[in-house]
Amino acid sequence: MSRIIDFQNMQQIEALYRQLGDAECHRLGFVFQDERGVATLSTAGFGYLTFVVAAEVATVEEAFTAGYQCAIDFAPEAQTNPK
Repeated sequence: MSRIIDFQNMQQIEALYRQLGDAECHRLGFVFQDERGVATLSTAGFGYLTFVVAAEVATVEEAFTAGYQCAIDFAPEAQTNPK
């Protein structure tokens, strides 16, 4: 597999590749190939690095809690206007 990486996100992509492996990053949608074949960091990949890796989440329960807290922090209107 050729490794052409978006220079702007190179450190983040390399960190994901080291932690999860290339194939798993692509399977999860954390990294994708753009139309030029360049590996690009997705929003999901950035979120994983920000809210899971940086927070040192180690269990499924902690991951759920981090996701729930992220939703509260970034979508407060969801709490006041539930569907």
